[in-house]
Amino acid sequence: MNSGVEEAKLGLKRTVGKFALLFASIYLMAIIALFITLHQGDEVPVTTWLLMIPPGVAFAPAVLDAINLHRAQEPDRLRRLWKRCGILAVTGMVLLVVASYVVGEIN
Repeated sequence: MNSGVEEAKLGLKRTVGKFALLFASIYLMAIIALFITLHQGDEVPVTTWLLMIPPGVAFAPAVLDAINLHRAQEPDRLRRLWKRCGILAVTGMVLLVVASYVVGEIN
């Protein structure tokens, strides 16, 4: 009975990593949209590029933690990784939303 509970906990911890990868892919789509806008000949202000840096700084370690979270088996390492991964993913998403809002207000 205990192994079923442990498997469920492990699944939930790894789900945090999957959400981190999902949020990072949303960030990548926003970056790709900026490049497409630039390629079409429209001007992208420097402030827009600068505002997109902080979410990337949060998402990079979150993605690395998500990958390590899916590889790890030790309970102590899993406990550290899923908390850090979740905090970084949520922080990156909040920064991305704030950056998008500020860019919308600037333009």
